[in-house]
Amino acid sequence: MALWGISDGSESKPNWLKQEDKNNCVAKPHGWELQKTVGSRTQTETLVAVGSQTNLLTTLAEATIDAVYFTASSYDQGDSASVTVVYNENVNVTNGATLVVTGSTTGSVTATAAAQSAVNQAVFTFTVPSQTETLSIGAQTISGTIVDATGGAASDKVFVAGDVVGAGGSGSTKTVAVA
Repeated sequence: MALWGISDGSESKPNWLKQEDKNNCVAKPHGWELQKTVGSRTQTETLVAVGSQTNLLTTLAEATIDAVYFTASSYDQGDSASVTVVYNENVNVTNGATLVVTGSTTGSVTATAAAQSAVNQAVFTFTVPSQTETLSIGAQTISGTIVDATGGAASDKVFVAGDVVGAGGSGSTKTVAVA
């Protein structure tokens, strides 16, 4: 099971997925689900089904952070911008949870989340500084309460530099320019 699934004490998304698909893959007690938007509909496909016959745990551990990224690849001064934090399972986010975006000139800019329920992608918004600079996201701990949507266990709020992926959820450019 090195390529997917659950094992005693840990969960891991299917490794063969592209980053874009990993961002839309969610752990459920019955297996991994991939959600795709086609037109106005969201389609859900179970990629890996698990159950009592697998001799593996079928309960989910705490939600963990899989990726963090700027939603767009560039912003204009004064824009409303966002950072997306992708979890491996659905979470509930309390209103006012925050993380920090760093500007090359302005320094720390606070991004704040509105209340969100049963999402695997928590969105934090901020106002882009009114000057030309480069924005980045560093390793940090998110403030506020984020809990698993199923069971209410406390979720992971710490991410490291390796969790930050390219703008839009894919690619390698981890900073964005402000024009």
